Amino acid sequence: MSTLAKIEAAIPQLTSGELAELEQFLREARREKAAVPGQSVLDMEPSSLGKMLGPLGTREEWYDEMLEGRV
Repeated sequence: MSTLAKIEAAIPQLTSGELAELEQFLREARREKAAVPGQSVLDMEPSSLGKMLGPLGTREEWYDEMLEGRV
């Protein structure tokens, strides 16, 4: 029998006060699990996208390319 099945079997025998205490314990346990920080983007190693094929150019050159439909 699993631990969860044992807990489910014991619940009908608990008093209302014990149920309230169990509910509070479960809420706090869930909050603690959720509060564990996951991996941040800042913790990740930098990635390489390969070499740049050409200079990015100026803003005006970008606008000209967009207007001409070259992008």
